[in-house]
Amino acid sequence: MPHSILLLQRSNKKDSRLYEDFDTPEEALERLIWMFEDRLKALCPTVLNINYSLDDLNRFIDQHKECSLLVLDLGLNAYISHDMAWIKSSIHAHLQRLLLKSKGPNMGIP
Repeated sequence: MPHSILLLQRSNKKDSRLYEDFDTPEEALERLIWMFEDRLKALCPTVLNINYSLDDLNRFIDQHKECSLLVLDLGLNAYISHDMAWIKSSIHAHLQRLLLKSKGPNMGIP
């Protein structure tokens, strides 16, 4: 899979900018999920099992001033920028794949 760069800006302040690079887009999506879960743990430190919905995760993403993912297109030899809507859709598809995978090999996973 192609190299990817996650770009985040939490507020209007320049010092809230963050970027991280990953070997795959899926790793970048996992990092966003981890950041959200880490935030939930910080908000609810005494709760052992925290449940959340995809809508909660999407709201977390929407709280950022900027959230985009640059994915290397090997054919073009250039990075393609993907916006928040693409990221949210891709996270949803990624989580669905993980859910199907966790249910076992007889679930028709591609």
